Amino acid sequence: MVSETLKNTIPKAVVYCQVQEAKRTLLDHFYTQVGKKELAQLLDEDPVLMERRQQCSRKLELYKAARNEIDSVLWTR
Repeated sequence: MVSETLKNTIPKAVVYCQVQEAKRTLLDHFYTQVGKKELAQLLDEDPVLMERRQQCSRKLELYKAARNEIDSVLWTR
């Protein structure tokens, strides 16, 4: 009975390990390929729209910095 159980489970365990290794390798390859591409290429975004989005992002950072500066002055009183 033990011999029969081992005969059935060992090949399954070996195949499971092979599948897990292949899955990990494929994911690593996929992440490498995606990492090589620019975000704009992946989004297929219009260059004018991308520039506008970046300008808005810079403005937002400036607004946040100004808010933090105002808050720090208000709390020092």
